[in-house]
Amino acid sequence: IKGQGPRGKQRRTLSRAALIGSRASVGLAMSPVLREFLRELPGWFLLSGVFLPVTLLLLLLIAYFRIKLMEVNEELSQTSDRQHNHEAGSSLNQRKKRT
Repeated sequence: IKGQGPRGKQRRTLSRAALIGSRASVGLAMSPVLREFLRELPGWFLLSGVFLPVTLLLLLLIAYFRIKLMEVNEELSQTSDRQHNHEAGSSLNQRKKRT
């Protein structure tokens, strides 16, 4: 960089400015699109038409699967109790048969 005069520095500065300017123009180009979208689609519609139904659906699914899980746990505990009682009863019957 020692051998370059003021023109080399000027080119580098211009190329950096062009690069930064192109990035800024992409960001500025996106904001009017987003602004227009939000202007056409009001917040109450977004809230009541998208977020609220999705939230309620997720809560409903959570409640449904919780109920199903409780039912399965109850059935498992009943079957394990039956097996335990059946095994205990069968061992008593075997003892009676031996005597």
